[in-house]
Amino acid sequence: MPQGSDPDDKDGKERYEAYKNLYLIGTVGIQIVVSILIGFGIGLALDRWLGTAPWLMLLFIIFGVAAGFLNVYREATKNGFD
Repeated sequence: MPQGSDPDDKDGKERYEAYKNLYLIGTVGIQIVVSILIGFGIGLALDRWLGTAPWLMLLFIIFGVAAGFLNVYREATKNGFD
């Protein structure tokens, strides 16, 4: 039988693409949450050190949200979801 004519090969490729898309969707949420938590942590530490609570924490949370969505956008365009 020639290579590529196996009917199960098509099903395997479809399953691979489904798992790949599931992985990409799963990483989107993780990237956003981790970015926000890192921003929160940096802002909280700076607020405690400089005594500027809660302003730097809020600023770095906003930076974290922006960084998270930027990472998601880059990942989406890299993988053809644009």
